[in-house]
Amino acid sequence: MLGALTLYFLGRWFFAWRQAQSEGHRHPAHTALHELGDDEPTSRSAPGGFASWKEFLRFVLVAVVIAAIAGLTSGALRIALLACITPLLVLALAYLDSREKRTARESSPRTTE
Repeated sequence: MLGALTLYFLGRWFFAWRQAQSEGHRHPAHTALHELGDDEPTSRSAPGGFASWKEFLRFVLVAVVIAAIAGLTSGALRIALLACITPLLVLALAYLDSREKRTARESSPRTTE
């Protein structure tokens, strides 16, 4: 569980870093860390502190797929499938969440200070 959370946050940081680098920020690593700290829920109706219902449903879907693999297989097949599919699903979840945050940031009106 801790490994999946670590992989998720490393994936989110990597995708934010890559976006900041492509936008030409002077310190893309700092920008990526700052973006991870700015996670504010966009909808107060989403359960569990998730930013949106889409994010919550993606999380549930990934959990159901992992539970199904763990429940329907056994032995070496279970270990092989979980070792291959779980990191891919966690990174896909991180990518979709970072893409949703980027889309929300681009569509929000920018304020100049």
